[in-house]
Amino acid sequence: MQKSNYRAKYPVQTVERAIDILIYLKNNASSEGLTLNQISDGMGIGKTTIHRFLDTLLEYDLIEKSDNNTIYRLGWGAYELGSDVPKYNGMDSDKFSSHLKTLSNHFGEIINLGIKQGTSMIIIRRFFPDVSNSKLIANVNIGEREPLHCTGIGKLFLSEMSDSEITDIYNAEQHKQLTEYSIESAEVLMEQINKVRRLGYAIDDRESSVDVFCVAVPIRDYTRKTIAGISISVPFGRLTEEEIPQVAAKMQEAALSISKTLGY
Repeated sequence: MQKSNYRAKYPVQTVERAIDILIYLKNNASSEGLTLNQISDGMGIGKTTIHRFLDTLLEYDLIEKSDNNTIYRLGWGAYELGSDVPKYNGMDSDKFSSHLKTLSNHFGEIINLGIKQGTSMIIIRRFFPDVSNSKLIANVNIGEREPLHCTGIGKLFLSEMSDSEITDIYNAEQHKQLTEYSIESAEVLMEQINKVRRLGYAIDDRESSVDVFCVAVPIRDYTRKTIAGISISVPFGRLTEEEIPQVAAKMQEAALSISKTLGY
């Protein structure tokens, strides 16, 4: 989790500090949690100051303490606060869920629902199969921001932009490569985007995670614009090159059914 591209005109430092603490707990999450010293040292902020913020966040259940009162981690209040966000974006319909759950069970793999926010792609829902094809499934984290050019869903959004917009977004990205397989030039990106435009689906070949391969297709609304994307995440090597178009076609079928509920 990170800040958005927007910069507040009138920032309130205490609010910023509290949010920074929540982000630090999110980015350093573990079932064990973090001690006051770990948070203080990691953020470079005095323990007394950190403790005052933690105490306030506890009141709203945004964080929680362990039974021995020495460990902090995100609380259920933080989850509750963000859990309704997909609903406000029209992304939490039962019709969506039934289609994507069926798709997940059909493949025995995880299906992701993602949206664009600024120049990033964010996974907002995941659908797990009742029975997996293997003990090994490819997992991605809900809420994590990833550059558009590093993900299949992100490339779907890029494919609807002008070539100059795509190049500008790529050139402005500070951390262009998430893995050794990430796209390393605007020219290569444009080649892939043109392929997406031609085929109607996009792939992420270990570009955001070194062991994960994804195929993504768009969900469109009544304006014919892509408002979201769905992708299948599989461990690299599980899909053959010949199987990719077949997988994409099945996913496009589900995406079309969802798009029709949005007036497409």
